[in-house]
Amino acid sequence: MLPSKQRAALLSACLTLAVAGTGLIMSTTASAAATRYEAEGASATCDGFIESNHTGYSGTGFCNANNAVGAAAQFTVTASAAGQATLAIRYANGGTANRPADIFVNGAVAHAGAPFDLTGAWATWVTKTLTVSVNAGSNNIRLSPTTANGLPNIDYLDFEANGVSPSPSASSSPPPGRPAECTGTSPIRCNFAVSPGNYTVTAWIGDRASAGNTSMSVEARRRILPAVSTAAGTITQYVFTINVRQPEGQPTGQGGTGTPGLQFTFAGSAPKLSGLTVQPASNPLVVYLAGDSTTCDQMIAPYTGWGQLLTTHVKAGAVIANYADSGESSGSFLNNSALFPTMRPLIKTNDLVLIQFGHNDKQTSASTFRSNLTSMINQVRGRGGIPVLVTPPVRRQFNGSQLTPTALHVNGVGVNLPAEMRNLGSSLNVPVIDLTAKSEALVESMGPTNSAQLYLRESVDGVTDNTHFSEYGAGRMADLVVQGIRERNLSLVAYLR
Repeated sequence: MLPSKQRAALLSACLTLAVAGTGLIMSTTASAAATRYEAEGASATCDGFIESNHTGYSGTGFCNANNAVGAAAQFTVTASAAGQATLAIRYANGGTANRPADIFVNGAVAHAGAPFDLTGAWATWVTKTLTVSVNAGSNNIRLSPTTANGLPNIDYLDFEANGVSPSPSASSSPPPGRPAECTGTSPIRCNFAVSPGNYTVTAWIGDRASAGNTSMSVEARRRILPAVSTAAGTITQYVFTINVRQPEGQPTGQGGTGTPGLQFTFAGSAPKLSGLTVQPASNPLVVYLAGDSTTCDQMIAPYTGWGQLLTTHVKAGAVIANYADSGESSGSFLNNSALFPTMRPLIKTNDLVLIQFGHNDKQTSASTFRSNLTSMINQVRGRGGIPVLVTPPVRRQFNGSQLTPTALHVNGVGVNLPAEMRNLGSSLNVPVIDLTAKSEALVESMGPTNSAQLYLRESVDGVTDNTHFSEYGAGRMADLVVQGIRERNLSLVAYLR
């Protein structure tokens, strides 16, 4: 949709070096009046209904999203240059409680749990203002509620690009040029001959001569940076910490073992790379993932584990080390020499270990399930690490509008596996991220038809699978895990984008 109101007026323009997020930006700066994006327009989506039953709204209606965690309102906005922007969100909350929401910009959390306070009535509209960092070109702004109350009613989003900040970073450096380890143009592929371990990677995205659109992935389809658009003359410096393993995907080699070293893929519609360096990382916070096929680094598309997209949320200084493996139960992961016994000696003091099992514990008794998890918890603590239990994400199996007990991981011998994990966490003082409850709310809010896009579909993916995720679905699950990390105030919060 064309914005209903647009007062485009350049107020200033200058060449500037600045920092936005983790990157150095070199661009032409501009500031313009706000552009309005109506919630009912073609540039917006609503996980619910467009309604007009309360007065005082702008345009032809407003978004009344479903009352569920993650039932979002989204806007696609356009910025003339990368840098800071102001979001003015007009909303009404005539309920009985604040309705907080995570504000995502291009898939990364810009504001966690932003409050949308009571307005007194559903016909009383107020405006909430936030500042975010955006890319040049198209940007996705998503308002994702963090409670079962859902969002307030959303009328519109006013978007105003403020230009980039004029204060350069002392750590910024000019792009060194593309290294010899990189070949190709679309995609650009790079291979650095390094040993397994953790590495600090600096990438200069963009080009002085031409516009670009570039995404960045490493190793076994681990997404590090969603596609970002850069104008000609704009180069953004990004810094990440990357974990290198061999085999690089699943620890047992399912789907292939990959290539030794560290591989990069720069894709997008017009990938631009002006520099790339790799150096050993100095004592990062490591977040180990112990789980199954819904979590693991899947080598072969379209299958995608949420651990592959959790990396898009993490800044330099912390790193995701994904030891999840397809087909594993709590017992097989604990005892397979390639899995927990390999991961355990690597754990350092204060490292996090996220433990998610249940999908493959189909015939596991309650006592055995608790025993397996307790053994992992105690061994992680013995290394000085911090164990975190993550209940398994739901399967897409409906009875009417509700998920079945099997979908909610009540197994073949009647054990409610998520409940066992919650109780164990309480008794052993272990943080629990209830991904079962969070994904149940998301899947049921989307319904039997719309929730199919979270999983694999024959029409899109060439296979129908109501357990494993599409890339979109894995991203939504990663969002929910990040939400749980924030709720539990785990140490990774300091390193979340």
